[in-house]
Amino acid sequence: MRRVARSTKGGKVRSLAALVVVGNGNGVGGFGEGRAVDSAQAVAKATAAATKNMMPVSRFQQRTVFGDIVHRFNQSRFDIKTAPPGFGIVANNPIHEICRCVGIRDLSAKVRGSQNPLNVVKGMFEALQLQKTPVEISQARGRKLVDIADAYYGGKV
Repeated sequence: MRRVARSTKGGKVRSLAALVVVGNGNGVGGFGEGRAVDSAQAVAKATAAATKNMMPVSRFQQRTVFGDIVHRFNQSRFDIKTAPPGFGIVANNPIHEICRCVGIRDLSAKVRGSQNPLNVVKGMFEALQLQKTPVEISQARGRKLVDIADAYYGGKV
């Protein structure tokens, strides 16, 4: 929640903005932003926008990302790394909530530069969408999925 103001000729009109992250905990998540005079209305608008904006997220062994990701969104830079089973989520609060909603259980992430929560959420979802899956890597190289899985993931995809 954050307070925002719109200036008019009669003065400032104050309202609240809410940022909401939703997910099913099984590889699908989304985010939305809503603004209203009342906080409950702002959260309701943001939740509706987030459910409309849900997108699938690829996960390795249903628990982490496929490989290390370095991504930049505006002035936020993301270093996202895979982690072994049982590692947990070591990241700042917005990324931790995104991972919890999407169903990622093992991940290490560092955000450098701007820590603005809205940019962090947008950038994290963009980074998760841009990660390369083994199928995409094998198609780009003209190899079979088995060869890529063997070389990158020890045969486990």
